Amino acid sequence: MAADPGDRGQVGTEGTSVSGEEELRELGYGQELRRSLGVVATVALVVADITPVTSLLVIAPVVLATAGTGAFWVYLISAVLAVSVALCMAELGSIYPVAGGLYSIVARVLGREIGFLALLDYVGQAVFLPASIVLGFGTYLSVLVPWLSPNLASFVTMIVITGLALLPIGGNAGITAVFLTLELLLLTALTVVGFANIEQPIGTLFHPVLVSPGGNATAVGLGLIFAAVATGLFSFNGYDSAINFSEETQGEAKNVGQAVMIAAITGISFQVVPLVAVILAAPSLSEFLNSDAPISYAFEAAIGRAGSTILTVGVLVAIFAATLAITLQFARIVYSTGRDRVWPGGVNDALSRVSPRFGSPYVSVLLVGGLAAVLTLFSGLVLVVTFTAVLIIVMYALIAICALVSRLRQRNLERPFRMPLWPLPPLLALVGVVIAITQQTVANLLIVAGIFVAGIIYYLLYLRPRSHTHWRAPEAPITESNPANRRVR
Repeated sequence: MAADPGDRGQVGTEGTSVSGEEELRELGYGQELRRSLGVVATVALVVADITPVTSLLVIAPVVLATAGTGAFWVYLISAVLAVSVALCMAELGSIYPVAGGLYSIVARVLGREIGFLALLDYVGQAVFLPASIVLGFGTYLSVLVPWLSPNLASFVTMIVITGLALLPIGGNAGITAVFLTLELLLLTALTVVGFANIEQPIGTLFHPVLVSPGGNATAVGLGLIFAAVATGLFSFNGYDSAINFSEETQGEAKNVGQAVMIAAITGISFQVVPLVAVILAAPSLSEFLNSDAPISYAFEAAIGRAGSTILTVGVLVAIFAATLAITLQFARIVYSTGRDRVWPGGVNDALSRVSPRFGSPYVSVLLVGGLAAVLTLFSGLVLVVTFTAVLIIVMYALIAICALVSRLRQRNLERPFRMPLWPLPPLLALVGVVIAITQQTVANLLIVAGIFVAGIIYYLLYLRPRSHTHWRAPEAPITESNPANRRVR
């Protein structure tokens, strides 16, 4: 059980002036990464991670196929749940602004054992998510260049992204911001074109239907809408990465919480509003709902065949920016695991190295990027790894529980960003988790359970006997006055 670190300060309110670097030092870490990101730069990286264009073109069609025009309600419900999760992350992230992100939070609120399972959850995502995202780049590029191998294109793209990720994060944030601006401009254009070419009555949204290829309409009930909420939640996922960049974000600790919320609301808005626009702009609901690419269908119907090419280029830009942001994020998480001494000695030393020239955790970047590059050559393996959805849901559950437990058991903690309406956000988040977990396959649930069982065995056989040097107790910060807890290098 984690100790109550109540000596870090009295109960705070949103806006409490405490620097992120001060919080980091009080948590027992030195400032090794460079604080070169303003809030705007952090938000750019995070929204790029959410990648609204790709989510809208890849995930929204799944929701439309399941719930028809009820996708509008699916996205509204998912948005409420996502904001609830984001509020939990924002408050906790401002208290614990550490590159380990959510696993660091869980360890400090629920204890080392559960925190280690959260760490495994994150590492599992780090292995497969960058590769699964960048594979989309090769797939869409082959639409424009049919003779090019999608796998080879994805491999080369991942190598380029890995090279960029080795450079200072401020420059990467600038590159991402440019690409993100293009992405958001495309979504804005999609929205404007949609609302300028409305073909369907507004009642289409409030009386949702599924329409067969033959034109037969069937009313959509709550069952189908709730069945698609899990997919809607995944469409918004990614706002937690603001916490992983917290050691490089300048200013007060509350900036981390603000970055989480700004990114979440931006990512959600730039999906929900364009979705409404394209539903109303569809010339034929039957063709729209039964199309393999409904968003492209509606856009092309409004502005011609050039619309398809524009969207394809937009997706390429979005995937590149998203993969760069995701690689940067997971490299910070892997770096943090080495710093927390989770692995055998030499591995920890390597993963926690920071480039003196660029300020990047270069070994961790090379590991995350290199592994993703190799996996792009085995797309079949990556694309069938759907259990990562369960990993995301489990992390949401742990964070919602942490938000409740922290307020109840760590009442003296200073909270630079304080969520409103507590305890409603964590309770709503847990409702969303229950809805989402019931939509997962038994096979995926068993795979994640197997990962956790293996992790428990590793913890019991390797980490627990070495608790004085490995996976150090988060509640025992490294200080000059407490040299027994100094990190062993």
